[in-house]
Amino acid sequence: MNRALIISVTLVTMMLTLPSYGQMYRTAAGLRGGTGATVSYKHFLGREVAFEGILGSFDYDYFGVSILFQKHSDANLGRLQWYWGLGPYLTFSQAFTAFGAMGAVGAEYSFESIPIDITLDWTPRFRLSGAPSKLFTRSVGVGIRYIIEY
Repeated sequence: MNRALIISVTLVTMMLTLPSYGQMYRTAAGLRGGTGATVSYKHFLGREVAFEGILGSFDYDYFGVSILFQKHSDANLGRLQWYWGLGPYLTFSQAFTAFGAMGAVGAEYSFESIPIDITLDWTPRFRLSGAPSKLFTRSVGVGIRYIIEY
């Protein structure tokens, strides 16, 4: 069975069975896996606006960094939120350095009883400079973050 499917089913099961009430968090940090492996740091500037810093391996081929500015909205399912965002990214490899725009569309769920936040998202990237191949790439990822501040 596909690893991404198993992770997705597990996350959805957790979202539907664990209690979900209370306030949203302010700052969290953790890991994101999928088409690459990265470290994520997210900080809310208000109830609906956040920035997320991402550092690590993009597509398992490049080391990169990105800063996304995100808009969040309630999904009316407890602590589940939808989000979308956009920001710059920079990647490095042995052969080239690339720069471009990165987007994010996803869902995020934070738990009341444990300081954990989980995400499922799609992050398309459009390369503005760098190697001519792969001008458009995308990745699907699952993340888990520790909530540092409520």
